Amino acid sequence: MEVRDSAGTRLPGYGDAFFDLRLPGDHCRVAQTLLRMIRGDDHRSPVHSVHFFRDDAEIGRWSVEDEHVEMTVMDAFAHTPPAAA
Repeated sequence: MEVRDSAGTRLPGYGDAFFDLRLPGDHCRVAQTLLRMIRGDDHRSPVHSVHFFRDDAEIGRWSVEDEHVEMTVMDAFAHTPPAAA
Protein backbone atom coordinates (compact mmCIF):
# COMPACT_ATOMS: atom_id res chain seq x y z
CA MET A 1 0.00 0.00 0.00
CA GLU A 2 1.21 3.49 -0.82
CA VAL A 3 -0.07 6.79 0.49
CA ARG A 4 0.68 9.85 -1.64
CA ASP A 5 0.36 13.62 -1.52
CA SER A 6 -1.34 15.74 -4.18
CA ALA A 7 1.84 15.76 -6.30
CA GLY A 8 1.92 11.96 -6.30
CA THR A 9 4.93 11.76 -3.97
CA ARG A 10 4.94 8.75 -1.68
CA LEU A 11 4.46 9.66 1.99
CA PRO A 12 6.60 7.28 4.05
CA GLY A 13 5.21 6.13 7.36
CA TYR A 14 1.60 5.91 6.22
CA GLY A 15 0.53 2.35 5.59
CA ASP A 16 4.01 0.87 5.97
CA ALA A 17 2.66 -1.83 8.27
CA PHE A 18 -0.10 -2.87 5.85
CA PHE A 19 -0.06 -6.60 5.20
CA ASP A 20 -1.66 -7.88 2.00
CA LEU A 21 -3.84 -10.84 2.93
CA ARG A 22 -4.71 -11.32 -0.76
CA LEU A 23 -8.38 -11.24 0.08
CA PRO A 24 -10.85 -10.76 -2.75
CA GLY A 25 -12.90 -7.61 -2.67
CA ASP A 26 -13.19 -4.05 -3.83
CA HIS A 27 -9.78 -2.58 -3.07
CA CYS A 28 -10.99 0.87 -4.15
CA ARG A 29 -13.51 0.90 -1.31
CA VAL A 30 -10.86 -0.30 1.14
CA ALA A 31 -8.60 2.52 -0.10
CA GLN A 32 -11.49 4.96 0.35
CA THR A 33 -12.00 3.87 3.96
CA LEU A 34 -8.29 4.09 4.72
CA LEU A 35 -8.00 7.53 3.12
CA ARG A 36 -10.86 8.77 5.29
CA MET A 37 -9.29 7.23 8.41
CA ILE A 38 -5.83 8.66 7.72
CA ARG A 39 -7.06 12.16 6.82
CA GLY A 40 -9.71 12.30 9.53
CA ASP A 41 -11.10 15.80 9.81
CA ASP A 42 -7.79 17.43 8.86
CA HIS A 43 -8.54 19.16 5.55
CA ARG A 44 -4.92 20.36 5.44
CA SER A 45 -3.56 16.82 5.63
CA PRO A 46 -0.81 16.08 3.09
CA VAL A 47 -2.42 12.69 2.47
CA HIS A 48 -4.13 12.82 -0.92
CA SER A 49 -4.52 9.22 -2.12
CA VAL A 50 -4.17 5.58 -1.14
CA HIS A 51 -2.98 2.98 -3.65
CA PHE A 52 -2.90 -0.81 -3.39
CA PHE A 53 -0.37 -2.77 -5.41
CA ARG A 54 0.07 -6.49 -5.88
CA ASP A 55 2.98 -7.83 -7.91
CA ASP A 56 3.74 -4.28 -9.13
CA ALA A 57 0.21 -3.84 -10.53
CA GLU A 58 -2.19 -1.33 -9.01
CA ILE A 59 -5.28 -3.20 -7.78
CA GLY A 60 -7.12 -0.33 -6.11
CA ARG A 61 -6.89 3.36 -5.37
CA TRP A 62 -8.85 6.26 -3.94
CA SER A 63 -8.07 9.97 -3.87
CA VAL A 64 -9.46 13.26 -2.62
CA GLU A 65 -10.69 13.93 -6.18
CA ASP A 66 -12.53 10.59 -6.23
CA GLU A 67 -14.16 11.60 -2.96
CA HIS A 68 -15.32 14.94 -4.43
CA VAL A 69 -16.72 13.27 -7.56
CA GLU A 70 -18.61 10.69 -5.53
CA MET A 71 -20.11 13.39 -3.29
CA THR A 72 -21.14 15.45 -6.34
CA VAL A 73 -22.90 12.45 -7.89
CA MET A 74 -24.61 11.57 -4.61
CA ASP A 75 -25.81 15.17 -4.24
CA ALA A 76 -27.14 15.18 -7.80
CA PHE A 77 -29.13 12.00 -7.21
CA ALA A 78 -30.42 13.30 -3.87
CA HIS A 79 -31.93 16.33 -5.61
CA THR A 80 -33.34 14.48 -8.61
CA PRO A 81 -37.12 14.07 -8.38
CA PRO A 82 -38.41 10.52 -8.70
CA ALA A 83 -39.59 9.45 -12.14
CA ALA A 84 -43.30 9.76 -12.80
CA ALA A 85 -45.16 6.49 -12.55
